[in-house]
Amino acid sequence: MPLSRPARRGVALVEFAIVSLALYVLVAGAITFGFLLYAAQGLQIAADVTARELARMPFASDRDFEQLLPVVDGTLPAGEAAMAASVFDEEFLVVDLDDATQFPASGRLVDATAGWPILNRQLFPLMIVDFPEIGGVRRRLLRYPGALLSTDRTADGFTVGIPVVTGRNADGVETVRWVPVVEEIDTESNAAGNEGANPDPFSIDSAERGLVALRINYPFQSPVLSGFRPSPAGRFEPNGAFINSADDASITELNAADAPGARLGLPSVSGGVFTGPYGGDYGLGTQAAFGRPVRPFRRVLTAQAVYRREIFGPPAS
Repeated sequence: MPLSRPARRGVALVEFAIVSLALYVLVAGAITFGFLLYAAQGLQIAADVTARELARMPFASDRDFEQLLPVVDGTLPAGEAAMAASVFDEEFLVVDLDDATQFPASGRLVDATAGWPILNRQLFPLMIVDFPEIGGVRRRLLRYPGALLSTDRTADGFTVGIPVVTGRNADGVETVRWVPVVEEIDTESNAAGNEGANPDPFSIDSAERGLVALRINYPFQSPVLSGFRPSPAGRFEPNGAFINSADDASITELNAADAPGARLGLPSVSGGVFTGPYGGDYGLGTQAAFGRPVRPFRRVLTAQAVYRREIFGPPAS
């Protein structure tokens, strides 16, 4: 009699189940960190180009950075206002894809961005397509990542703010601090004020004698990797129980008054579906891990550039 062969039915499935987990982690890591590097490079180019252009534009030597970016507030002469608007315009942080005045009939994104300001064109490759439900209406938006906020400064009523996570409680729920997309690098303890030894580097009257010192913030949130906290037992111990919980209702804001707009009340879960890497009221995202709502892997990238201003002539009277 021939010897019977041991049953091997299902072995390949078991082997694949074991190998696929490691394979998924490798693929997800390659996608996440590949795009992370791409975003960091694009952000640094945007900062360099913007700072260089601002350094060469003939603004009055005693202007403050806050008069120029991110919002032209109507206090500048027409010529300087036009120069500032050619660098950055908050209007283009959020574009309604169903609005013919914002999006061309050709449907080509390159046609839509042809007339955008310098910095907005540089940030365009880093924008996302979002489908939030606002006031019972599903919108199709092309926008900068972060929290979608309402404002009266733009024609469509939307802007973007970036919450920086400064801490988490025992459940992984965040404490956040709001920062704008574009801000001046300021060494004061109160960066929103003009007190202290460094009132405004941009002005020729400052201790720095006229610097374009700007920072661009970009929240990177992975669509394929979730966020977990380290295990208290040690760095290499299992941490599956220590999720970064997606709980917008329990978030603590350190500087709510400095947010660039008002929160829209967007849910983290809509119709039983988690709203993705940039969903929710704070734009911090919601994913599923072991059936629970968790935050995506997240890092806020910053790119900085400093140029000496090229100033000719006396300060404006």
